Amino acid sequence: MFDIFSFQQQFDRLFNQMWSDLATRPTTSSASAFNVRGTGDAWKVSLPLPGVDPQHVAIEAAGNTLTVRVNQPEDNENAYARFEQSITVPQFVDLEKVTASHRHGLLELTLPLKESMKPRRIQIDTAAPADAKQLHA
Repeated sequence: MFDIFSFQQQFDRLFNQMWSDLATRPTTSSASAFNVRGTGDAWKVSLPLPGVDPQHVAIEAAGNTLTVRVNQPEDNENAYARFEQSITVPQFVDLEKVTASHRHGLLELTLPLKESMKPRRIQIDTAAPADAKQLHA
């Protein structure tokens, strides 16, 4: 029997396990670690980018792969930084609607779930059918 109340917990556990099993490929000696957490209708991926100017960050989605590239030249305010990190995104994420923000050295990607994967409330009809009323009359 399917337990609808534990569905969200099982879904979160499965998704977190998939993310932790994914391989990344840095192009420099050290890659930034990322953190993934689920919300009701999206996943948030946080990637620390201390000292990186967001204008030197490129994010690309191709197929089911999301790639973050940093190519920051050295200047008076910022150190040289270059790396690439790619993650394979599960099919239930809507890559067409991914958004990104950068605040205080932290890049945060919002990966919304496809509409078909979002939990939805199902209304319970409590009115008695017309045929049942006639049988009791």
